[in-house]
Amino acid sequence: MNDNGHNGAEYDDARLLADLNTLYEYDDPVPEQVLAAARGAFAWANFDAELAKLLDEQSLVGQTVRATGDHRLLTFEAAHLTFVVEATELAHGRKLVGQVVPAGPSELWWESAGGDSTSAKVDELGRFSLPQLPAGPARLRCELPDGTRVVTEWGTI
Repeated sequence: MNDNGHNGAEYDDARLLADLNTLYEYDDPVPEQVLAAARGAFAWANFDAELAKLLDEQSLVGQTVRATGDHRLLTFEAAHLTFVVEATELAHGRKLVGQVVPAGPSELWWESAGGDSTSAKVDELGRFSLPQLPAGPARLRCELPDGTRVVTEWGTI
């Protein structure tokens, strides 16, 4: 131990790590959008919800749509329901049209990793539409009539 009560090697290692951290923060900082997404993902954590995992993703290339880019069909499945979502890339974001099977929730929420959220009504057949959403990591969330909460995995929807 040195005069300060610290083990010399541990103290030197801690100083070296602090110096390296300072260097990286200056030379190669974490982009603000990555930090915002991380904060948003943590803020929207929902530990008591059932997770709907991505089962299938199909590109709908060649389909006749008014899209400027990517057009995909995503299927998320949980024990109590399935989300089938058609995601269309538009000039300024994405449009989602989908169905919750079996029908049950009357509303669902789209949540971005950056903390944005918007809701959509779900009709008696389980259909919903979210017409203009920003691109980026997101998930869908709903609550069934019996109180069961279901969320999809985070991903670029």
